[in-house]
Amino acid sequence: MSTGGDGTFWTFTLALYGKPGVAPALIGLQDRLGLDVNMLLYCCWAGAGGRLLSPEDLKAVESVAEPWQSEVVRPLRALRRRLKGGFAPMPADRVETYRKRVNELEIEGEHIVQNAMGQQARGAGGNASGAAVAANLKAYLKLRHAPVEAAERADLTTILRACCPEDLSASFA
Repeated sequence: MSTGGDGTFWTFTLALYGKPGVAPALIGLQDRLGLDVNMLLYCCWAGAGGRLLSPEDLKAVESVAEPWQSEVVRPLRALRRRLKGGFAPMPADRVETYRKRVNELEIEGEHIVQNAMGQQARGAGGNASGAAVAANLKAYLKLRHAPVEAAERADLTTILRACCPEDLSASFA
């Protein structure tokens, strides 16, 4: 696994999220299916560390993340998105400056929740592989009863290949 430097979940996230196509793929899955980007990233991080997540593991991590996500991060995201097109008759430059500050708070909120999620990692790691990452993503999708159509498969394959570029067979089937 070539993504991440110090092994922390946040470092992994920053490295993976910055790769071509990953951010739009994650946000597309979030917007279309209501999936939590941090949970998708957690599945990747665990798999890249060789850990397979059980439904119980996923539920435990979600129980840590969900209250913060629903009470803090999602409202900030909704506000940021609402401000994106301006807010007439308010001055556009001031609204944009404010929107950027809300974005910074949203990112810091993501960092806080990821630190808490990273503390939930259990079990010894094995060999990192695209198969482990894919298995974790599939387990999360199953837990959320998320349908996987062509667009979702394409987004998941983009994420998987960015996460495990050395695994040339990595695809989400």
